Amino acid sequence: MAESKCSWVKKDDGTVEDSENDLMWVLRDSRQELGKWLNWDEGHAYVKACNEQNYLGYNDWRLPTKSEVRSLFRNQNEYRDVFLNLPKKPARRVSNYQAGGETCVWTSETRYDSYAWKSYFPNMREVCVDQSVSTTGTSVRMVRDLD
Repeated sequence: MAESKCSWVKKDDGTVEDSENDLMWVLRDSRQELGKWLNWDEGHAYVKACNEQNYLGYNDWRLPTKSEVRSLFRNQNEYRDVFLNLPKKPARRVSNYQAGGETCVWTSETRYDSYAWKSYFPNMREVCVDQSVSTTGTSVRMVRDLD
Protein backbone atom coordinates (compact mmCIF):
# COMPACT_ATOMS: atom_id res chain seq x y z
CA MET A 1 0.00 0.00 0.00
CA ALA A 2 1.49 3.35 -1.03
CA GLU A 3 1.85 6.03 1.60
CA SER A 4 -0.35 9.03 0.90
CA LYS A 5 1.36 12.37 0.54
CA CYS A 6 0.11 15.20 2.71
CA SER A 7 -1.50 18.03 0.72
CA TRP A 8 -0.75 20.80 3.23
CA VAL A 9 0.92 24.09 2.35
CA LYS A 10 2.17 26.20 5.25
CA LYS A 11 1.64 29.88 4.39
CA ASP A 12 3.54 32.93 5.66
CA ASP A 13 0.29 34.45 6.99
CA GLY A 14 -0.12 31.93 9.85
CA THR A 15 -2.37 29.48 8.02
CA VAL A 16 -2.05 26.01 6.56
CA GLU A 17 -3.95 25.16 3.39
CA ASP A 18 -5.23 21.62 2.89
CA SER A 19 -6.14 21.44 -0.80
CA GLU A 20 -7.25 17.81 -0.59
CA ASN A 21 -10.06 18.74 1.80
CA ASP A 22 -10.56 22.37 0.63
CA LEU A 23 -9.77 23.70 4.12
CA MET A 24 -7.60 26.39 5.64
CA TRP A 25 -6.37 25.84 9.22
CA VAL A 26 -4.97 28.35 11.68
CA LEU A 27 -1.39 27.40 12.47
CA ARG A 28 -1.54 28.47 16.14
CA ASP A 29 -4.30 27.16 18.38
CA SER A 30 -6.15 29.06 21.12
CA ARG A 31 -3.77 27.83 23.84
CA GLN A 32 -0.78 29.23 21.98
CA GLU A 33 -2.57 32.54 21.42
CA LEU A 34 -4.22 33.00 24.84
CA GLY A 35 -1.98 30.97 27.13
CA LYS A 36 -4.90 29.05 28.66
CA TRP A 37 -7.24 26.13 28.00
CA LEU A 38 -10.82 26.74 26.89
CA ASN A 39 -14.05 24.91 27.54
CA TRP A 40 -16.40 24.47 24.58
CA ASP A 41 -18.44 27.64 25.24
CA GLU A 42 -15.25 29.69 25.64
CA GLY A 43 -14.04 28.14 22.40
CA HIS A 44 -17.08 29.47 20.57
CA ALA A 45 -16.53 32.91 22.10
CA TYR A 46 -12.89 32.77 20.96
CA VAL A 47 -13.92 31.97 17.38
CA LYS A 48 -16.50 34.77 17.43
CA ALA A 49 -13.93 37.29 18.71
CA CYS A 50 -11.43 36.21 16.05
CA ASN A 51 -14.05 36.65 13.32
CA GLU A 52 -14.97 40.11 14.65
CA GLN A 53 -11.29 41.07 14.44
CA ASN A 54 -10.89 39.66 10.91
CA TYR A 55 -8.21 37.29 12.26
CA LEU A 56 -5.46 36.62 9.69
CA GLY A 57 -7.58 38.47 7.12
CA TYR A 58 -10.69 36.28 7.38
CA ASN A 59 -13.99 36.50 9.28
CA ASP A 60 -15.41 33.03 8.61
CA TRP A 61 -13.38 30.88 11.02
CA ARG A 62 -15.23 28.06 12.80
CA LEU A 63 -14.73 24.98 14.93
CA PRO A 64 -13.96 21.92 12.80
CA THR A 65 -16.19 18.88 12.50
CA LYS A 66 -14.99 15.52 13.84
CA SER A 67 -14.35 14.39 10.28
CA GLU A 68 -12.21 17.46 9.56
CA VAL A 69 -10.13 16.88 12.70
CA ARG A 70 -9.67 13.24 11.68
CA SER A 71 -8.34 14.37 8.30
CA LEU A 72 -5.87 16.65 10.08
CA PHE A 73 -4.70 14.06 12.63
CA ARG A 74 -4.42 11.29 10.03
CA ASN A 75 -1.09 12.79 8.88
CA GLN A 76 0.62 12.24 12.22
CA ASN A 77 4.21 13.11 11.34
CA GLU A 78 3.20 16.20 9.39
CA TYR A 79 0.84 17.34 12.16
CA ARG A 80 3.62 17.02 14.75
CA ASP A 81 6.01 18.96 12.57
CA VAL A 82 3.73 21.69 11.20
CA PHE A 83 1.26 22.37 14.01
CA LEU A 84 2.95 21.13 17.18
CA ASN A 85 6.57 21.84 16.25
CA LEU A 86 7.57 18.52 17.82
CA PRO A 87 9.93 15.77 16.66
CA LYS A 88 8.36 12.89 14.76
CA LYS A 89 8.60 10.56 17.79
CA PRO A 90 7.87 12.44 21.01
CA ALA A 91 9.87 11.36 24.04
CA ARG A 92 6.78 11.43 26.27
CA ARG A 93 3.02 11.54 25.95
CA VAL A 94 2.28 14.65 28.00
CA SER A 95 1.72 18.10 26.59
CA ASN A 96 4.76 20.31 26.10
CA TYR A 97 3.49 23.79 25.38
CA GLN A 98 6.94 25.28 25.15
CA ALA A 99 7.29 23.35 21.91
CA GLY A 100 3.96 24.11 20.25
CA GLY A 101 0.24 23.42 20.16
CA GLU A 102 -1.93 21.04 22.09
CA THR A 103 -2.98 17.56 21.13
CA CYS A 104 -6.67 17.83 22.06
CA VAL A 105 -9.07 20.11 20.17
CA TRP A 106 -12.78 20.91 20.32
CA THR A 107 -15.05 20.03 17.42
CA SER A 108 -18.27 21.76 16.40
CA GLU A 109 -20.38 18.68 17.05
CA THR A 110 -22.66 18.27 20.06
CA ARG A 111 -24.79 15.61 21.70
CA TYR A 112 -27.94 16.02 23.82
CA ASP A 113 -27.68 19.84 23.71
CA SER A 114 -25.17 20.03 26.58
CA TYR A 115 -22.27 17.81 25.49
CA ALA A 116 -19.59 18.47 22.90
CA TRP A 117 -17.01 16.30 21.14
CA LYS A 118 -13.26 16.78 21.38
CA SER A 119 -10.56 14.87 19.54
CA TYR A 120 -7.17 13.68 20.77
CA PHE A 121 -3.94 13.44 18.80
CA PRO A 122 -2.25 11.09 17.93
CA ASN A 123 -4.71 8.29 18.73
CA MET A 124 -7.68 10.09 17.10
CA ARG A 125 -9.82 9.22 20.11
CA GLU A 126 -13.03 11.24 20.33
CA VAL A 127 -14.67 11.97 23.69
CA CYS A 128 -17.99 13.62 24.44
CA VAL A 129 -17.93 15.86 27.54
CA ASP A 130 -20.07 18.46 29.28
CA GLN A 131 -19.72 21.73 27.32
CA SER A 132 -19.41 23.90 30.43
CA VAL A 133 -16.59 21.93 32.03
CA SER A 134 -13.24 23.69 31.76
CA THR A 135 -11.44 20.66 30.45
CA THR A 136 -7.70 20.92 30.96
CA GLY A 137 -5.73 20.25 27.84
CA THR A 138 -8.34 21.28 25.29
CA SER A 139 -7.89 24.09 22.80
CA VAL A 140 -9.47 25.43 19.62
CA ARG A 141 -7.84 24.98 16.22
CA MET A 142 -9.92 27.10 13.87
CA VAL A 143 -10.67 26.14 10.30
CA ARG A 144 -12.43 27.71 7.33
CA ASP A 145 -13.42 26.56 3.88
CA LEU A 146 -11.02 27.51 1.10
CA ASP A 147 -12.56 30.03 -1.28
